[in-house]
Amino acid sequence: MRCAQDEISARTVDGVTLRIDRVRPPTGRTRGAVVCLHAMMTDGRYFGARKGERDGSDAFAHVLAREGFEVFVPDFRGHGRSQPPSANSDDWSFDDLVELDLPAINSACATAAGCRATDLVLLGHSLGGLVSTAAIATSRIPSPRLLVLAATSVWLPGPRGPLVRRAIMGAYRASALLLGHAPIRRLRVGTADEAATYVHQLTGWSASGRWTSLRGVDYTAAAEAVATPVVPLCGAGDWMCTPRDAAAFLGHLPQASPLRVVGTAHGDALDPDHFQLFTRAELAPMWHELAARLG
Repeated sequence: MRCAQDEISARTVDGVTLRIDRVRPPTGRTRGAVVCLHAMMTDGRYFGARKGERDGSDAFAHVLAREGFEVFVPDFRGHGRSQPPSANSDDWSFDDLVELDLPAINSACATAAGCRATDLVLLGHSLGGLVSTAAIATSRIPSPRLLVLAATSVWLPGPRGPLVRRAIMGAYRASALLLGHAPIRRLRVGTADEAATYVHQLTGWSASGRWTSLRGVDYTAAAEAVATPVVPLCGAGDWMCTPRDAAAFLGHLPQASPLRVVGTAHGDALDPDHFQLFTRAELAPMWHELAARLG
């Protein structure tokens, strides 16, 4: 039996339409609903909701659905099919994702699943994890049943690699200032361009050493009061969010479980980088392991 696939949408209070893929269990019976939130420079295609079965194996969203979960995969504004706006001609900030996009997504997914927002599981990869954490910490959304943080950290100055990271952030900021957006697709480092204000805010955290909103809200301090249970994981081969980076971020979340490092040293098939956790079929055993924890 194949998983059922369709699409829903969410409308933000500032008038942006966000597209959301939905994958449902083949049996029609569900164990819960999971919202998968993508990283920057990419979109919801990362989780494979539209790929279905390939080469005898399922993409990540379909693995979760076959495990009995109703899976929702949104695109943040300016990413994937949630356009307009476009980074080439429009603008947005990280705070817009926290204050406008995720509340709309949360509400639409809960309604479609026929559950309360507090019954949802949020799975945030990188940017998706930061947006989820900030939205929960600042009460933009109700606390979900569970928060899965995959490869999630903030690039703040630290003892390992600060000069390299500052150089990357400097180049990222300069490209946005020069062109009015970060030309991710032209540079072939991702599938979605990023808006100038978003890039300015992101690179500002690296320069200041503080994870804050544009209005000065301290997201790090707010996160320390989050009571949501957190399941964290990261790839052993991830230089963008190393296990040390992920552990440092989790230090501000009082209900975080021990970090699951995915890699050969821990019995996995490979040492995944930042964008392989949910795309490499060899990691399907880890996906099933995660599904068991979600249940």
